[in-house]
Amino acid sequence: MVLADGAVANLRPVRAGDVDEMIEFYQGVSEESKYLRFFGTHPDLSEDDLEHWLHVDHDERVTLVLTEKEKIIGTARYETVEQLKPAKVGDVSFLVQDAHQGRGVANVLLEHLAHIGRENHVERFFAEMLTQNRSMVQVFKRAGYNVAPELEDGFIVVDFPIDPTAKSREVMLAREHKSEAAAIRRIIEPRSIAVIGAVETMQHIITAIVGGEYAGTLRMITLGAHADTHTAAEALDSIAEDVDLVLVQYEPDTLDEILAATARKNARGVVVLARGQNPILTAEANTNFVAAARTHGVRALGPASLGMINTAPTISLNATAVPMPRRGHVGLFTQSAGVAALALTRASKSHCGLSNFFATGSFADVTANDVIQFWSDDEHTHICLLSLDAIGNPRKFFRVLRRLALEKPVVIFTPSRALRSARYHDGHDLPTATAGALDEVIGDAGAMVVSQRDTMYNIAQILARQPVPQGTRVHVVSNSAGLNEQMMAAARRFGLTPAFTTVGGDPAAGVLKRTEEVLTSGEADAVLCAIVEISDPVFDAVHLSLENLARPTTIPLLGVFVGFSDLPTPPEGEETQGQLPIFDAYAEALEALSLIVHNEHRRSLARPHPDDETYTGDTHAARAFVDGILADSPQGRWLSDEECVDLLRSYDIPVTPWQPVANLDEAVAAAERFGWDVVLKATSPIVRGRPELATIIRAIETPEAMARAWRVLNKAATALLPEEHAADALSHLGLTVQPEVPAGSSWTIKAIEDPVLGPMISCGAAGMASDLLGDISWRVPPIRRSDAGGMLHKLGAAPLLTGYRGTRSADIAGMESILMRLGQLKDDLPSIVEVELTPVIAAADTTNVVGARIRIAPISAQRDPLARNIERG
Repeated sequence: MVLADGAVANLRPVRAGDVDEMIEFYQGVSEESKYLRFFGTHPDLSEDDLEHWLHVDHDERVTLVLTEKEKIIGTARYETVEQLKPAKVGDVSFLVQDAHQGRGVANVLLEHLAHIGRENHVERFFAEMLTQNRSMVQVFKRAGYNVAPELEDGFIVVDFPIDPTAKSREVMLAREHKSEAAAIRRIIEPRSIAVIGAVETMQHIITAIVGGEYAGTLRMITLGAHADTHTAAEALDSIAEDVDLVLVQYEPDTLDEILAATARKNARGVVVLARGQNPILTAEANTNFVAAARTHGVRALGPASLGMINTAPTISLNATAVPMPRRGHVGLFTQSAGVAALALTRASKSHCGLSNFFATGSFADVTANDVIQFWSDDEHTHICLLSLDAIGNPRKFFRVLRRLALEKPVVIFTPSRALRSARYHDGHDLPTATAGALDEVIGDAGAMVVSQRDTMYNIAQILARQPVPQGTRVHVVSNSAGLNEQMMAAARRFGLTPAFTTVGGDPAAGVLKRTEEVLTSGEADAVLCAIVEISDPVFDAVHLSLENLARPTTIPLLGVFVGFSDLPTPPEGEETQGQLPIFDAYAEALEALSLIVHNEHRRSLARPHPDDETYTGDTHAARAFVDGILADSPQGRWLSDEECVDLLRSYDIPVTPWQPVANLDEAVAAAERFGWDVVLKATSPIVRGRPELATIIRAIETPEAMARAWRVLNKAATALLPEEHAADALSHLGLTVQPEVPAGSSWTIKAIEDPVLGPMISCGAAGMASDLLGDISWRVPPIRRSDAGGMLHKLGAAPLLTGYRGTRSADIAGMESILMRLGQLKDDLPSIVEVELTPVIAAADTTNVVGARIRIAPISAQRDPLARNIERG
């Protein structure tokens, strides 16, 4: 766990052998706190006290302890109240050492105790407190629970349900954000550093730190060439003062000793650096490293990290083996050392001004989620770049990324690759979204997804140096007519609205004059000035003049320099607004500009709005229904037709009734029950979504018409299926009778529990074409009406809803409602792992779901638990 001040603590159940630890903990509690806890003078723990705390069953009696550096600093307990049964009510109590009060210890304990209580079906927490113990009342209130303290017999009494409320979840998320951001700030802003290792392997790091003019205290302990980490641990112990950050190289055999020594120096973090020839680290080695760091209460990068950088003048830390990059406002996150080296090299060559840089290693204690939390609050970081190899908690990644992307521009290099490495659910044969779908939903959350790392830096230099473009109008100015034609075509390809000017005569004077006119004309949202140098040198003069034009402009100005001379370099010093973005290829500049423009539109759509329309279903009824299914079928199963209808009804998704039939007599009987005007259709996966096979017969009004329809489908089945099925071909098609619904376009809406991101919703025109051509839109719920509309309108098949070839427009609002309701159902109930509504018929005045399939599986309700797993026993 991370506390409010960013320090690391460990949460676990109490153990039977914790007697000495609990006695030592209690000795660190003030007499006043003891008095408040035990309602009287209580200087020492009695045998009964210890028995009360240590005798647990992890169900009716639960005690948690929070440790820092293996010392207990706080404890919380609940025991169900016998007199209140059969209701399951927990009598809850807390005790925190005075030295650690104000660090959020009680809040962390309450969050996790309530989480365990819910798992054990505890309904409410109950507590009695002395009237002067109002700080404990505030803990309950600040946690977001509906607490109404009452005064009874001289005591303050609280009794409240522990089901999470919107407020309690908001409080937990805020605490998580604050503590994780503080934890990263503690290690990226060290006041003192210790570098320990052999001279020949650590000299590059030492040179970089000294050359970067680190503002804090640097302790260097160089060892012999064959020194091991045990010697390094002893060397660290020999330093008289505490240090904030320790830098060492990875030595697996005695790594625990250096981590323990790091903890003894009260260090905030340790960076375990990559070596020139690193061994292939197993998943077990990575896991053991992270576990050891957390046990010792230390945040850790590694075990094969390239290091980190903080360019803030008050810190000026370069803890990597490369020269200090240009200072600026771009944050860069990477993981594996090789990729980190590539990313940092490209950033330097692009003259990208960094605020900070993290290379955590492939599987580190410090994650992308932690850094995203930090960037959200960091005033020095305005633009955020991520190049990811793996993601540990993808659901949380999407949540924190979505918040950051609405606050600051975020660019991610092919996130689907990294997301595919993480699965928050294993087993249950879960359906999966495509890599393109994962990238799509991240883009719709407000982040820019790119497939080339250089594109990250192209975007970054525009945003770091120039104002954000307010629209798609781009004016290209060049001294080459041929180049202008190609730039116009490229701009249109990237979704921009171009205009152009070709300048004759003196290229420098003409281009500059026209550029200045366009910048002040109000006719463009961005200006791209492309100068071609063939014989006479013009780059330097044009560059200097464009830099002058770039300073005061409110319209972004980009410079493209085409020729045989070296590309102009930006001014020395910090990268700031008012500088000129410089490119050697117009397509790269236009692509980056287009990504920024269109992302600004997506960000505006993604932001919450007071008029947002959402949907809330009958969650209690749906959950009870699913629990009943799993009670009878613990491994899960597909629902029957009737069960599908019942479950969807709880979220106001009506399904047109249907009746499976095995023979003509059953078909006639079903049609009579429906009052005729029915359809006879095949529902087998063999033919579903294949309109070219003509396996639906409509407008059946009489028994004779049903008989004709039966013969037609029998003939189609015989032609379609192999000869061995000729005698009973119809039985393989899954024939169904259903009332006719108004004609319209046919759609498929799906909901899945993706093993990476969790709940996802998709929509596309029914049939194979959408699947084969990829014309499917995706979202992560919850889905607002505006989100649902966006899903529909981005489809290539969207004209089918808006009056294609002179037809009436469809009931788009009805389609949106189904997407919203299904999205909320899927978001509320992870155990609903797969839903397919097909076909959904969007007619002019109505939208009708005429087919549904649903699968249930025993999936945990905690997709993104704020509580880490806690060992039991």
